[in-house]
Amino acid sequence: ARDGAPPGGTSRQKDDNPHFLWSQKPEILDPEDPLWGSEVEISRRADYAMRVILDLAMLPPGMRTRARDIARRQAIPYAFLQKIIRDLCAAGFVTATRGRRGGVMLARPPESITLLEVLEAMEGPIRLNRCSREPSACPRYTFCAIHPIWAQAQAYLQTLLGSTTFAEVARRGRQIQAAIARNGAAAPAAVAAAPPE
Repeated sequence: ARDGAPPGGTSRQKDDNPHFLWSQKPEILDPEDPLWGSEVEISRRADYAMRVILDLAMLPPGMRTRARDIARRQAIPYAFLQKIIRDLCAAGFVTATRGRRGGVMLARPPESITLLEVLEAMEGPIRLNRCSREPSACPRYTFCAIHPIWAQAQAYLQTLLGSTTFAEVARRGRQIQAAIARNGAAAPAAVAAAPPE
């Protein structure tokens, strides 16, 4: 295609058809705008935060554990883990104390913490794309046949994550550990995440 026209169309078609995506002004559909970027992938920070909460949920109620042990079990770089624990403390999910008898523990029962809560505490409101969160921001909203599908997919994801607690995930984790033990297989070795004592 020439003069910036999309494949299968001409610049004249762009100007004449108000429903043609390429006809929108750059400031409305700017591909460099981070809000229009990839929004589906979960960040490493959020993934590690989920691992921390799960690790603590799998411990006996009220039990503390050292951050270095979490780093080892969950293959999280220790320096990064310290930042995540601070964020989780600020969000009210965990408590951390220093000293010989200190450690990290859940601040709330795992039955009361959902995956959605932790994810949104780390990432902000979950969205598959910008139009799922802010339909009026997209000039195609009134005639887009795909938008309802994105809306349904986002609603399903929010419902799934919002109805799944870390108590449930911890039960699944214990079942996996028991199955590994029965079969005599070793759990995957953790990447060297924490420095030696």
